[in-house]
Amino acid sequence: MRYSDTRQDAEDLLQDGFIKVFAKIGSFKSNSTLSTWMTRVFINMAINRLNRDKRRFKETSLEDEYVNYDDGDVDLPEDVDGQAVLNAMKELPEKYEVVLSLYAIDGMNHREIANLLGISEGGSKSRLSRARNLLRDMLKDKGIIE
Repeated sequence: MRYSDTRQDAEDLLQDGFIKVFAKIGSFKSNSTLSTWMTRVFINMAINRLNRDKRRFKETSLEDEYVNYDDGDVDLPEDVDGQAVLNAMKELPEKYEVVLSLYAIDGMNHREIANLLGISEGGSKSRLSRARNLLRDMLKDKGIIE
């Protein structure tokens, strides 16, 4: 659901992902666990679909390349509702939500994110910084954090 706008889109990705996993299972080399490999297949499919859908509308943003970024984490209290944070993330603009999900949830580094999304590493860092700031402001506005 992190990479889909609707439940139907997520279900379609899940179905297509399992088809791809079964079709490509012969290429699994046991360098990682099967679940890690499958996760990468599913993430790549979701990002490819996002990129395919976005190609119709080429977006250029100087902000991605030239904004100063802070690679610090958003400090969340331990008692914060994780689902509320995930819900707030879904309200972020897509380009920020995707980078934040790939970095914070899926554990990718900026080089991997940049390669996957076709942006520079600086663009990845910039988007992550902007996503964190937007998320922090959103959580404050909703009274989830102080």
